[in-house]
Amino acid sequence: MKINKDKSIGRVLFIVEGGRTEFTLLRRIFCNVLGYEYIEKRRDKANFFKSRNISTSKIAVINTEESNISDICDENCYLDSVFETLISEYDFPVDKAAIYYIFDRDPKSNVDVPLIKKLISQLKNAYENEDDLRGGLLLLSYPSIESYVVANFIDETHLIEFAIGEEVKAFVAGKNAEIQYNKITEDSVKKAASEMMKYFESEQITFNIDDMGHTNSEVFEKQEIRYSQSNTYKLVSLLTVALIDLGIIGIEDTF
Repeated sequence: MKINKDKSIGRVLFIVEGGRTEFTLLRRIFCNVLGYEYIEKRRDKANFFKSRNISTSKIAVINTEESNISDICDENCYLDSVFETLISEYDFPVDKAAIYYIFDRDPKSNVDVPLIKKLISQLKNAYENEDDLRGGLLLLSYPSIESYVVANFIDETHLIEFAIGEEVKAFVAGKNAEIQYNKITEDSVKKAASEMMKYFESEQITFNIDDMGHTNSEVFEKQEIRYSQSNTYKLVSLLTVALIDLGIIGIEDTF
């Protein structure tokens, strides 16, 4: 497992669910740890934020209109409006960018299972999808994005189980003083990648970066079975998949 920090990844757009945690996390990884140029637009902020970093790798992080996976469908053209601003004011051609949708599988906030399955089947590639759909890869966290943060610091994260995101947030904010966003480093990012791979191995899921639609579906089905049996999910976030897909993280063939 290695970090290819000097790799130029061009323009990458993250479309995220939450208005705070995802921005804190992604700014820490891409702006502070990797030193990339970074732009963000939060739904509750009038203005964009742009880092002072100068890099050929440019990251943009934006919200959907509301904190619900159904807003990926963008029926009110909220995302299209943000895209226009990125293109016209920030030299960020969205149609040429890799796009990742980062959402939670929290059974209390994203409850439309048929829609989630449909989006997993449609959003399979960061650059291009079938049926003339815009490029975009959906990456879920079980039950929430905090699972990724935990994986930066805690061994065997996939053996920990929680039902909803609020429980993971409480775990992070509790007695685990080592879990801190400002302590995320290159080494902890590699650790999170290793923890995700341990989950795939333990669940006998084939990880194929060129066929993430299938891998995504396998993870979802196994996690739904787990939830039906125990009312909990195994902690795992697929955010690391984006870092592997972009070539930022190189994984050993043994995985």
